[in-house]
Amino acid sequence: MVAAKQKQILIAGATGLIGQELVSALLAAGYKIVVLTHSSLRDAPWANHPSVSSIEWTGIFTNWLVREVEKSYAVINLAGQNIAAKPWTRRRRMQLIRSRLGTTRALAKACHYAQKQPNVFVQASATGFYSTKTKDTQNESTKKGEGFLARLTADWESVAQHELPSSIRLVLIRTGVVLSNKGGMLPKLTLPIKLMIGGWFGNGKQYVPWIHIHDEVNAIIHLMHTESASGPFNIVSPQAISQKELVKAVAKKLKRAAWIPIPAPAIKLLLGQMGYELLLSGSLVDSSKLVQTGYNFKYPTLSKALDNLF
Repeated sequence: MVAAKQKQILIAGATGLIGQELVSALLAAGYKIVVLTHSSLRDAPWANHPSVSSIEWTGIFTNWLVREVEKSYAVINLAGQNIAAKPWTRRRRMQLIRSRLGTTRALAKACHYAQKQPNVFVQASATGFYSTKTKDTQNESTKKGEGFLARLTADWESVAQHELPSSIRLVLIRTGVVLSNKGGMLPKLTLPIKLMIGGWFGNGKQYVPWIHIHDEVNAIIHLMHTESASGPFNIVSPQAISQKELVKAVAKKLKRAAWIPIPAPAIKLLLGQMGYELLLSGSLVDSSKLVQTGYNFKYPTLSKALDNLF
């Protein structure tokens, strides 16, 4: 790993699942962290760390944002409201769009005005970019899919690609389902399985592009340091699994049975388009481009990942 020497990293979205783990890893590597946030840092494990400072930010462009960008070795943008927190009403869709495109646009504008530009801009994205209507393996050169999530993700990336200065190296991290025992999908799967009412959604054959939280964080740092890395990267495990396989593997670790599939019509009735795109659909995503940069997965298989997390 490149020596940090108290270089500054500017991070938006640091209080989320990925952000909290990423800040911890960067602090361990010796970086100084400036967090842009509109929420409290009280619950973050590094809230009182001497190398962390926070600035209240509503996601808009300001002159002080330019100054912070000028002092930063890297800008990492993970900001965006939780895609699965609420049903996708028209109002909610607008919130999801604004929370992603607006913050990305503000940070890109600050980079334009900065007299000293950062070395790299790491922009969050998601495997929701890809089509869920094919069983073919999809990579970074594959065209975007259809539906709200694919359009949102493609527009998110487009803002960074077209509004960031071309002189700054841009890395787009298309993240899959992040497995962690601190949040995300895994605890939501675990509770009903413990209560013996766990199961998969629909037929369970939909692919789940997944990654262990430690590999997610390590891959981001690896790409930040790899000067030849630019453009989109699929941040997913090399092992392809179906949703049914994931649920059964978790149940096996918990020594419980998982046998009650949740019917697709019920999901569509309760959650509408969000249920269809997030729970009943999936895509087979390839991570070869990440591996070709020299990244080695610590948890390449689901078995190893669950052994660690449980």
